[in-house]
Amino acid sequence: MLSANVIWSKALPLLKPQMTEASYENWIASLAPLRIEDDGAFVLLTTSSVHRDTLERFYSAVIEKALREAGEAELSVRFVTKEEEQARPAAKSAAPGCPTLIPKYTFDTFVRGESNRFAYAAAFAVADNPSEAYNPLFIYGGVGLGKTHLMHAIGHYIHEQHPDYKILYITSENFTNDVVASIEKKDRAYLREKYRTLDVLLIDDIQFIGGKEATELEFFNVFNDLKNANKQIILTSDKHPKDLQTLEARIRTRIGWGLVVDIQPPDFETRFAILRRKAMEDGIDIADGVISMIAERVNSNIRELEGCLNRVVAYAKFVNKPVTVTVAESVLKDYVSGETRRSVSSELIKQVVCDFYGITSAEIESGRRDHKFAYPRQIAMHLSRKLLDCSYQDIGAMYGGRHYSTVMHACDTVEEAAEKDPELKKTLDDLVEKIKNG
Repeated sequence: MLSANVIWSKALPLLKPQMTEASYENWIASLAPLRIEDDGAFVLLTTSSVHRDTLERFYSAVIEKALREAGEAELSVRFVTKEEEQARPAAKSAAPGCPTLIPKYTFDTFVRGESNRFAYAAAFAVADNPSEAYNPLFIYGGVGLGKTHLMHAIGHYIHEQHPDYKILYITSENFTNDVVASIEKKDRAYLREKYRTLDVLLIDDIQFIGGKEATELEFFNVFNDLKNANKQIILTSDKHPKDLQTLEARIRTRIGWGLVVDIQPPDFETRFAILRRKAMEDGIDIADGVISMIAERVNSNIRELEGCLNRVVAYAKFVNKPVTVTVAESVLKDYVSGETRRSVSSELIKQVVCDFYGITSAEIESGRRDHKFAYPRQIAMHLSRKLLDCSYQDIGAMYGGRHYSTVMHACDTVEEAAEKDPELKKTLDDLVEKIKNG
């Protein structure tokens, strides 16, 4: 992982455009990076307790997002004053581990529920018997559902059982950067040495190498070399392999050689357990009634769930009140279970579907009948009918002036197929979630 100073220098240009110049100068410019702790917390030094409390209340979410993008890792933010830092006990030397793995992401800290039980079982089986259980293991699901956590947990467990194994966790963007660097330096041997001598390779968000020919070629070769050498490969993505249309067919085929598992959004009981565990780990005194209310209100993903708990606690601290249901309701008044949090339009539906299938708006509206374009077009028509309750004639006009009978046929086809194909049903549910909640 990059150093705290490097990550912060990359995060600042991401933060500046998102706020006024005065806000940036008053609250962000004076912050100083201190370190990245074992639990993934990025520690920033603030000028005072008032400064710290304001940052926690209003800026923690945007800063965390910038840190994750800049550091290409799951980082949380923690603000400390000079006095708090000076009172901090000397850090104990940590036991050696894998430098690319986040320490807090282990099987012990992963909260299991019906939505992730199969994925957890598969991940543990791979960790307990690498290269023999399922190879490759492919975990897919929406943002913030625990894919990265499980991937790191596998790495930690394997390292504990086989400390001599060479284990590397990396994002697809890091992999692409390595490919580009090897091309610029005309040193492909370095790339081969780094990846093809590994015992365990974990690549996060593999979908992002799609359409990058040199990167796909190198990944194809690395995959084959590791698989032939009986080395373990673990991959994550936001979609099922068959839906990764931007990836070469031969790569999608190889991904399917092993086991493909998905993680669904957590149910209420799992959300409650996640919040309770986080409160215990952070030493937060909070009643079950408050945890229950947050778990009911926030049902999209784990990252947002924990973020809302942080906001509630920070607000209560700022106004010097206990964490009560009333306080939580005030902070989370915009989170109402079942409500759409952004306006759904035909253009939004079209854009989400196009992004999912890797085509453009012009292509989905065109008269082209290739399956690559016709199938997403039928999906988009079906979703428009479902979410906007438009007439078939109106939907036809949205997609290049098609006849209402064409739209009707598309909607019926998708509806009937979804009843028979659980994977398609899940894809439609995922698209609806992206359209409604981003």
